[in-house]
Amino acid sequence: MLTTTTRQAAGLYPGYACKPVTDGALIGASLLDGSPFRLTPVDCDQEVLPSTGMALLGTLGNGKSTNTKVMALRDMARPGRRYAVLDAKGEDGVGEWDAVAAALRIAPVRFGEGVCMNPLDARIPPLHRVQLVAVLAELGGHRPLSPGARMTLDAAMESPAARTLSGLMGAVTSLQADAIPGRFDSGQLLAFGQEVVQALSPFIRSATRGMLDGQTSVSLDEKLTVFDFSRIDRTSIALPALMSVVGVFLESVWLGQGGAEHGIHSTLIVEEAWQILKHPATAALLQRMMKYSRREGLSVTSVAHSAKDAKSEEAKDLLRLASTRILHQMDEDEAEQCRGLFSLPDWAVRQIPLLGRGQAIWQTGRHVNLVQTLVTDYERRLCFTSRRRDAAQGKTPPLAPAAGREWGWQMPPNVIDHAA
Repeated sequence: MLTTTTRQAAGLYPGYACKPVTDGALIGASLLDGSPFRLTPVDCDQEVLPSTGMALLGTLGNGKSTNTKVMALRDMARPGRRYAVLDAKGEDGVGEWDAVAAALRIAPVRFGEGVCMNPLDARIPPLHRVQLVAVLAELGGHRPLSPGARMTLDAAMESPAARTLSGLMGAVTSLQADAIPGRFDSGQLLAFGQEVVQALSPFIRSATRGMLDGQTSVSLDEKLTVFDFSRIDRTSIALPALMSVVGVFLESVWLGQGGAEHGIHSTLIVEEAWQILKHPATAALLQRMMKYSRREGLSVTSVAHSAKDAKSEEAKDLLRLASTRILHQMDEDEAEQCRGLFSLPDWAVRQIPLLGRGQAIWQTGRHVNLVQTLVTDYERRLCFTSRRRDAAQGKTPPLAPAAGREWGWQMPPNVIDHAA
């Protein structure tokens, strides 16, 4: 067996010993050569990582969410960093990020508990407001508004009463005959207005009662903002409606009060990404955010179960536009799917079905590594989200890494610790 030192490995076997892409936050250990693995995409040169976007894929319970939270906690410890999370799943009635938010003394935006986000908020540019209301009307009416109803909506949006959905619904049925000059008489305008009212009524009375009709009660000024959708029925129109509104707030308000010009780098984490991308408005928003991420001082991190589920063009775009792909354990068919999407080497494809919890193939630009995420005791308490399932299966959490060395893991058998 050939042995080498950690110092010599990168020079002797550059294809085997994976030199870190950046001196960013410590993630864990390379299982190829035992070296520490560090990565902070925003700190990488554009030549190394064209985008700061990340995509995490893998089957349930293999460490995707833990990995995401660990990276976020370590990055948020640095100045000029802030995060927003679309948290669509959870345990015990709260979202996956609840423990992290509690540790940072931050209350999640938990829909269904008196939280309201007004789609007619004055901080949203007028064009975005009318486009957002049209999206809500399409969801509530199960079809796009007719051309006449859309023109009526546009005219009503200019009314001083159109500051909430209830106010808009009053304004759209009270237009005078000259509201759209030379087009429609008062009877036609009333009929178009009633079409708008009928389409928007679910967001006043049923699907999102109190969540979208009223003044905004949410602050976007925290270092971490968690939008907890875990109590929202995924089969109802409420979820895509709330996602659409949150997306516009993130783009128009959250990024508007931060961004590169303020010396702040923002990261949006999208849990259950393929579910969220099913609605065109949210998918289009994430596409725009990914394409202009470096200019806006933004990173988008998408978390999903499988590449096979990325059937829409928007989902495939998110994978293509992410320069960092983190691939946890998947079956052989899914690993082959990743080969085609990401041009993975044979050894990485063979390894994906064999990965254990917290282990992943990291593709960072042109570099490919096999990494074990290093989790501290503090992070373990906040980040593990499979406690009930593990308890039912009789599993115990992994032991904490050994202290007193630069790394707390066992070296591969062909690597000698030069520092020893």
